[in-house]
Amino acid sequence: MVASYFLSTLFLLCLMLAGLFMAQQASQRQGQHVSRLSRLSALESRRSQVHQTARALQQMDTDGEVLALLYGSLLDDLHMIKTLDPVRADLEKQIKEAETASKQTSSGNAKAGSSAAVATEEELTMTQRHIQRAMKIFVSMYKSDKISASQYQSCRDKLRMLGLRVAVNSCLLMAQRAVDSEDAVKAMSCFRRAESFLSMKGLPGAEIAEKRSYIKAEREKVISLSEAGRGLLLMATQE
Repeated sequence: MVASYFLSTLFLLCLMLAGLFMAQQASQRQGQHVSRLSRLSALESRRSQVHQTARALQQMDTDGEVLALLYGSLLDDLHMIKTLDPVRADLEKQIKEAETASKQTSSGNAKAGSSAAVATEEELTMTQRHIQRAMKIFVSMYKSDKISASQYQSCRDKLRMLGLRVAVNSCLLMAQRAVDSEDAVKAMSCFRRAESFLSMKGLPGAEIAEKRSYIKAEREKVISLSEAGRGLLLMATQE
């Protein structure tokens, strides 16, 4: 009787311990699954931001070093997502596209052009947002030791230069459109705004001098046309 009671108690105890062990294992698996999903969500969010930013900067004559580092970070995230979620079917295509873009930027010109510009205030605002987002991405890459201090400094300076260049060129483009539509007031306002950007540090001295000369010449044309227009209007009134 005592032996039977002891065996029953021991059996129940073993069942309880087995249940606790299984519950602990299930809890660990659930925790690992939640952690994996959390990592995937963070990686997917970063992948989307880096991809959008890199694509936008690629349309702005951005320096090849900046683009190469962005696409390199994108590739790292894509490979990590593939490791965590190997059944995803769309990753191979994205990886190939990123590898192609990375090779193109790496084999391109070391220095970007100076013609990047947009035609409206809305586009300029969006462009500056992309550049600011790129700045934040490089800060994150530097803090996580993905890039060196010198790479971070170089990319920061190049993005600042790009931001100023796009702002100046866009103001000049909007000024030209204002001249074409005979809006001298808006044209003068755009010239003044371009000059304020040129007064900031970041652009090469030769480029600043060239653009200041261009603004001076274009402003004189606008003044000349405005005076001629007023003269014709005065003559028509007198007649």
